[in-house]
Amino acid sequence: MLAHRIQPFGRACPTARPACPVARGAQRCGRATRTTSVLVHASSKADSILAKAKAKYEEGDRLQAMKLYEDVMNEDPTLEQKQASLFGQTAVHASFGDVELAQMTLREALRIGLDFQKALEDPVNVQMVTSPQITIQLGRFAKQVQIAMANRPPTERPYGSPSRRQGMKAQDLDAILGSAKGDTAEVDTSVGGIARRVAIVLLVGVGLGVGLWFLGLEYLFPKDL
Repeated sequence: MLAHRIQPFGRACPTARPACPVARGAQRCGRATRTTSVLVHASSKADSILAKAKAKYEEGDRLQAMKLYEDVMNEDPTLEQKQASLFGQTAVHASFGDVELAQMTLREALRIGLDFQKALEDPVNVQMVTSPQITIQLGRFAKQVQIAMANRPPTERPYGSPSRRQGMKAQDLDAILGSAKGDTAEVDTSVGGIARRVAIVLLVGVGLGVGLWFLGLEYLFPKDL
């Protein structure tokens, strides 16, 4: 019995060693599996938020839809999910008639590979509710951005590639097209900023309406009579 117990530390040791890499490999595989499951969970959560944002948009709750589309970016989304989020934000801005903000988010989407015309026809994306003029204007803007991206110097392709000529200062695409996240962005694209602009427009409209109503009374019923 004693000889049997000490046998693993004798000749049986070389045969037992190959099991160590297997065990280590299993640990590595286990870690990779856990990492993959976390990424899938994050992508699934982003899909869930996108579905909720689409539902809110179709219900007419555009501000809540905007908030949900922005929340997608915090859930480690895939490239397609980022494109869907930015397209949804563009649709919200377009529904408010804010072309400038719509162009900002559309620009960011185009930079990561969105095809605007295909996105408009894709049933997975939210159906943009806006005037035909704004849709045409955004389509023209998308073509201009794609042309600008295609005409970048060879040293700029692909965007962000480290293989650039030494001694040549690379011209960032932000300098050509601007960026919604840059320091030079003068328009607040957050939900609060949109709400403030809508409130200002409503207050101005109400103020003008009241003023015109009193002017109409003065015209119809002059005090001299």
